[in-house]
Amino acid sequence: MINLLKICIITFLGTVILYKNNYTSDWSDLNNLPDLEPESWIPGVHTLSIHIRDTSTHDSVYQFFHNKLKLPVYYFPIQIGQRKYAGLYAGNMALEPCGPYSDIDYADNKFRSIFYGLNLEVSESLQAIEQILCDRNIKQQVNKGSIYIRDSNLTDENIFIGLYEIPDKDKRDSLASLLIADTINSPGIEYIKEISIGYKMEMNLLEWKKLLDPLKIEKKGTCRINDSLQLYFIKGDINEVKSITFKVSSIRKTEKYFLENDLTGFASDHTISLDSTKTFDLAIYFTDAE
Repeated sequence: MINLLKICIITFLGTVILYKNNYTSDWSDLNNLPDLEPESWIPGVHTLSIHIRDTSTHDSVYQFFHNKLKLPVYYFPIQIGQRKYAGLYAGNMALEPCGPYSDIDYADNKFRSIFYGLNLEVSESLQAIEQILCDRNIKQQVNKGSIYIRDSNLTDENIFIGLYEIPDKDKRDSLASLLIADTINSPGIEYIKEISIGYKMEMNLLEWKKLLDPLKIEKKGTCRINDSLQLYFIKGDINEVKSITFKVSSIRKTEKYFLENDLTGFASDHTISLDSTKTFDLAIYFTDAE
């Protein structure tokens, strides 16, 4: 739990608020993803942090992911000073509601919660990663046990990037098994399939390409990180983490579960998007596409 805290401290009914084509990639292309580069030094995302506006919103976001989406607890809510933290496991990464952060200059403060921190796993030592970043002229802050990216072309506005050596694989494997064990009273989440990242200018995308190399960002904007996860880059008004897409076992089962649990949204053949008024302003999608 200490390591994870360092990461952060360290229609169906109603009006459709968010549409799939704005925030997610074309799922028909999922079977045509390129092979992974074996020498990639970023094997996955360990934690995606969610910044919240106030502590009462923190409680609501935690309960939404735990009680509504049925994600198992990575670590239980705690409060340190004026901030609250909690961790839930989503099959291939943790989601960490945390905050509030009055010292961060967000692009727009009119949110209840936003996806914010991409905390990446590394397969090399931090000393080796430090050298890689230096060779690529990417500004960094070296800490004990972590490296923060301080390049304004990458981490400006509503996004943070951290790099960590994470030792808790057994715990994560156990929670991933627990997540898929409940096949009756749940939306059937298996893992996070995609994280959508907004970039403002071409120089921002070029900096992402430099950071992720040898992983490739395809012309359509997708970058496959591992067998379960891809990033999807889309040009927008600000630099931000725009949305996540969960992989579910059956979209029909997920649709039925949401109808029974008062979670409104928009459904297509293989995708559901939830009404952001129900998700505390978070853009969340679901797909059963392989």
